Amino acid sequence: MSKGVLEINDCGLRVFEGTKEVLESPGVAIVNNREIITGTGALMRARSHPTQVNHQFWRRLSLETVKSTNPGCRHHADLAFFHLKEIAGLCDLPDEVVLAVPGNFTREQLALLLGVVKESPFNVVALADAATACISSCAPRGVHLHVELHRHQTLVSRVAVHERAELDIAETVTDAGLHHFQEAWARIFTDAFIMQCRFDPLHSAEAEQQLYDMLPQWIARAMRQGEVMAELDDRTAKVSLRQLQDASTPILSRVRAMIENLGEANSVVFVSHRWAEIPGGAQLAERIHLLPHNAVALAADKRWQEMHSENGNLRLITELSAAPVNDVAVQINTATEAGATHLLFGHRALAAQQPLFVSWQEGKLQITPTPPSHPAATITHHAGRLALRVDAGAQLMLNGKEISAPVSLTAGDRIGAADFAEVITAISVEHYGA
Repeated sequence: MSKGVLEINDCGLRVFEGTKEVLESPGVAIVNNREIITGTGALMRARSHPTQVNHQFWRRLSLETVKSTNPGCRHHADLAFFHLKEIAGLCDLPDEVVLAVPGNFTREQLALLLGVVKESPFNVVALADAATACISSCAPRGVHLHVELHRHQTLVSRVAVHERAELDIAETVTDAGLHHFQEAWARIFTDAFIMQCRFDPLHSAEAEQQLYDMLPQWIARAMRQGEVMAELDDRTAKVSLRQLQDASTPILSRVRAMIENLGEANSVVFVSHRWAEIPGGAQLAERIHLLPHNAVALAADKRWQEMHSENGNLRLITELSAAPVNDVAVQINTATEAGATHLLFGHRALAAQQPLFVSWQEGKLQITPTPPSHPAATITHHAGRLALRVDAGAQLMLNGKEISAPVSLTAGDRIGAADFAEVITAISVEHYGA
């Protein structure tokens, strides 16, 4: 009998079989008098059919009436049902499923969700808070935070970990979701096309849709290379990573404020994989751990018997056994007293006001201000900190340990590779006098 997870997050509902992700479907719907389209198909038409789009139905899950001429769409719960039904038709479902939900769902929303799921093809055998599940399987003893990005908000959950991991509180940062980041980035790209090409992508619905379709690729390229040459409708505009970071800063600042409000001195901030795709996301906190993309599925796999309900009476699980102390090994980015301002390589001290790129060429480690053809990592300066982001597949070492998640650099950190003698040292350069 196969087992898996259905994660409810309107950035993308995800289905896992075991610990393998088999489907992701964004929480977006297109509704007209003839049809209801959900998921990726709806997202790809959202900008060209703005009056028909609904991307609030998971966040506002309720029996609240929706203005629609389609008789199959009376309220948000109908759209949630259509979305689950479409997801079920796109993949082979596990025989038994843990339903992982955000901690800010109300009792009424949870009851409605269970009713909707009961009518869908999913066989749900457990209902668990996603943050508690993720933290229970990997966190050390203490009070820690889990930070998840949703389409219209960020959810910060505080979980106390002792012999058991227990959800304490879940707070929402409004106007701080993927939608708001994308709106901010879209303005940057639109201004760049207007200034550099005298072309306004928002002038037509088709061009606007293309712009939003391309945003994820452009953002990823800028984070790898420090800038991106965006192409749209035979026109090209250059946007730097720094511009995208600056556009993200007001949103990130609100999230950081919530983290500082809820966290304690020794709290580790566990952030979902989605933050690795946000410029500046690696600098959300000083003690940060980036969770793998399948963190919730890994947690469910480890806690399956504890979560599983034999009698079908589902209750929200907000408390699970904690990982044994000897099994906990999380990579924590810890800020030291002196923050890094420059990088020392050989006899050169390099300022990172603009992105710097680490690579290996002709058997030697290199760091350059221009992107090489195959960068191993990118170092950027943002909010007074240097951040190191490792490219997929690259095997870099930080202070003698292999790294894969984005980290903030502090004075004394040494960047290297297993087969190279050279190291890049993060240093703090102090200025004296006037």
